[in-house]
Amino acid sequence: MEHEQTIPELRKEGENALDPDSSEFPVANTPDATLSDTRPRRRRGRTALLIAAAAVLGVGAGVATGYGVQYQRPPTPLAPLAQQQLVAPKPVKADDSTTYRSVNANRWDKTDDDLTKLLLEAPKGAEQVQRGYRPVGEWAANWFNEPGRGFVSVNSSDIRRVAVSHWYAGGRATVTISLLQFRDRTGAAQFQASQASYMPSSKSGAGNLGVAMPDGLKGVGRAWVYSKPHEEAGYMPLYEARAIVRVGNIVMYTEYLDNTGQISDQDIVDLAKRQVEQL
Repeated sequence: MEHEQTIPELRKEGENALDPDSSEFPVANTPDATLSDTRPRRRRGRTALLIAAAAVLGVGAGVATGYGVQYQRPPTPLAPLAQQQLVAPKPVKADDSTTYRSVNANRWDKTDDDLTKLLLEAPKGAEQVQRGYRPVGEWAANWFNEPGRGFVSVNSSDIRRVAVSHWYAGGRATVTISLLQFRDRTGAAQFQASQASYMPSSKSGAGNLGVAMPDGLKGVGRAWVYSKPHEEAGYMPLYEARAIVRVGNIVMYTEYLDNTGQISDQDIVDLAKRQVEQL
């Protein structure tokens, strides 16, 4: 039996292919009817990744090929020097401006040698108590009223080492000369200025402006004689003078104590001058 074929009814001319009222017309608000759902999705970035990978492989292959070619070539000799034989400078003999370790007198200073050699020696008849290096902490503990703050002050200026000469003169006077060497002149200038700043104070210093060092003497600084002696019950009055002078990266700190009478400005200036001339 032959199947019958149903011929769809032809629509009238001018009518839409799909009847809007029929269920065959897709609804616009329905997700199944959107265009994006009917198009095949394309993988993004795949072409860019392939191009980047090809570029990396190309660069790597080029570097390897270039290295191989260069490796097979013989080395190229360097151009000859304009001056075949360089003349070394002659050693400079030790004198007042340098030491035996010098290669050039302008590249070495005597303060870079043993600093204790530059300390002023005790005068004839005086008893040398100490002459040599001292730890920074020990020096600060013996010199400052507040050792902790003194230690911080010295180290903040980047101190390098301390050399001390200490002697008694006839059992009545005590002299202490300290040479404090810093890493550079900036640290030395900072420490010298901080110590000199409180000397005019009558509470923590000499109580006066002091006197300048003689003209023509190398170094920057002043000397002070305390306006009043240190007095304590059961002890003789103790007179004091100090000098603080900077020469390059070295600060000379001199203390002069005497329990027999007032110290003159000339006494402390002469003492400081003799030490500065050693530097």
